[in-house]
Amino acid sequence: MKRGGLPPVEDEEPPGRLARLFEAIPEGTVLRGVFVCLLGMAVGVVGLDYYEMTQAAADTARTARTEPLPLARPKPGDQIRPYLPKTIPVGPDRGEPKLPGYDGPVDGEAMSRPMRFVEAGNGELTAIGRIDAGTAETFRALLEKPGSAVRTLVLHSPGGSVSDAIVMARLVRERKIDTSVPADGYCASACPLLFAGGVQRLAGEGAWVGVHQVYAVEVAGATRPRDLDGSIADIQATIAECQQLLLDMGVKPEVWIKAMKTPPEALYVLTPEELRDFAVVTPERFGPPMPEALRRAA
Repeated sequence: MKRGGLPPVEDEEPPGRLARLFEAIPEGTVLRGVFVCLLGMAVGVVGLDYYEMTQAAADTARTARTEPLPLARPKPGDQIRPYLPKTIPVGPDRGEPKLPGYDGPVDGEAMSRPMRFVEAGNGELTAIGRIDAGTAETFRALLEKPGSAVRTLVLHSPGGSVSDAIVMARLVRERKIDTSVPADGYCASACPLLFAGGVQRLAGEGAWVGVHQVYAVEVAGATRPRDLDGSIADIQATIAECQQLLLDMGVKPEVWIKAMKTPPEALYVLTPEELRDFAVVTPERFGPPMPEALRRAA
């Protein structure tokens, strides 16, 4: 007869190496480690939020600035400058552009307002200010006004609506109008698209003609956020329109490559050599302008 009692205890498997290491950690160390990790993540999130806030504040200051900004004249290899949509760059070596028929301010006050058209006589028309949605229709109405005989469009503009600039450029070419950026003038962002429409294109000494990437903006009064996929598709379609316009106007594609490499908050200012090499400007003609009857027949 077997004696009663507790069943024999089976041998327990010894803990593995990882378990032994874990057991060797002093009590509370794991919790402290978890706390430090969470604290580090919180600091990282706060830091990222702060960075985004400072970037947003800087961008707001840049886009809202109407006071002219002193900037050094671009040189070959040093051509990236901030893009200021409501003012112009100034400097000790830059003067004020002379705009036919216009004697008002040429800096922030003018740049922040919708584009205005000033008839100067002798076939000259000055366009100054931002290209807003609807500017193309205003321009069309002016060209279709009885007695209108615009031969040269003088530009001083920070750009704006790409779609309106494209329509205006095609109107300029249909009407066989020349375009000009005066000495020390400014033509940036969407403005060079309009400039490209000219049959003859001239940029005066010290003129800034600058390009950058196409970008989407929120529509004022929109009832819902823009759809991301839709926005990307719209931008791609607009980029294709810009490329087609430049091709149709005889401008070389190299200028568009410069634009696509430059972020929206910056501006790639073309040198006089690039303006010529990329056919942004045309060879200067000699002699008096062609008579109006011959221009229309050309």
